[in-house]
Amino acid sequence: MTASSSHEAEGHPDDHITPRDIFLGASALTAEIALSFMIAIFVKNVEPTLSIFVILFFRYLFCLPLLFVYGWFKRGRDVLKISNKRVLVFRTISGFLGLLSWFLAVSLIDLSLATALAQIMPFFITILAVIMLGEKVGIRRMLAVVAGFIGVMVLLGPTQISNPSWGILVGLAAPFFAALMFIFLRMLGKGEAPVSTALWYNMAGVVLAFGISQYQEATFPSFDHNLSLWLMLIGIGVLASLQQLLMALSHTFAPASVLAPVHYTAVPMGIFCGVFFFDEHITSSLILGTAIIIAANYYIL
Repeated sequence: MTASSSHEAEGHPDDHITPRDIFLGASALTAEIALSFMIAIFVKNVEPTLSIFVILFFRYLFCLPLLFVYGWFKRGRDVLKISNKRVLVFRTISGFLGLLSWFLAVSLIDLSLATALAQIMPFFITILAVIMLGEKVGIRRMLAVVAGFIGVMVLLGPTQISNPSWGILVGLAAPFFAALMFIFLRMLGKGEAPVSTALWYNMAGVVLAFGISQYQEATFPSFDHNLSLWLMLIGIGVLASLQQLLMALSHTFAPASVLAPVHYTAVPMGIFCGVFFFDEHITSSLILGTAIIIAANYYIL
């Protein structure tokens, strides 16, 4: 769930793309995806000790310094200048709910399963683009969306479909809210500086996560907590900011349509991390359902 950053990408004319551009863009995007799994591993390890909202607070807080440096370099004194505040609010809320759902999902269910469910985000984007942006979507693409959701049913199996766990529900909510966020980002992208919207989003995230943590009376780590806990909390935030910068960098070399297949590397990465770090078991339904989802994604692309 990487999400607040892809908006920072800038267009790149297709006719000027060289093999070197594609290699550099794909390398930056692959590194961004790898960082997302490092964050997921940290969250999965920290969550038994701290509330998910406390983890979110530190994620947003430690994400800000590098983004401010980058924003000042790009925009100077206009680093926080935003015109479309209404859409920014919707982008912030959907982004916060998407990240919250993703963190909950990776803490409650297998990382490999959460990763597979995250691949349905393009299906939600296709549907929401019709509803919210009035985009035309042909019957074949809609059939691909239907096929993708059939893949989800294969992935989950009859038990989870009839009586889904809380982890499955938030695992499905994460790509929905992420898709909603990308729709709002497309609206903002028509006139707003991406780094400025990212900064406002992360600053709002600090306030929201802190306020909910206080309401929950959640425990914050003290300075005498073990060093590894603090390193993981700092790492979650710093890696999140590097994620956003790498995503932006990848799209300066090649457009999203060229780089889209690279996103599918998240599936083998998620499976590897789940098996290697958490001893997860890979089932045939996971493999078959994920294959159907990826095939539907590829057709929509």
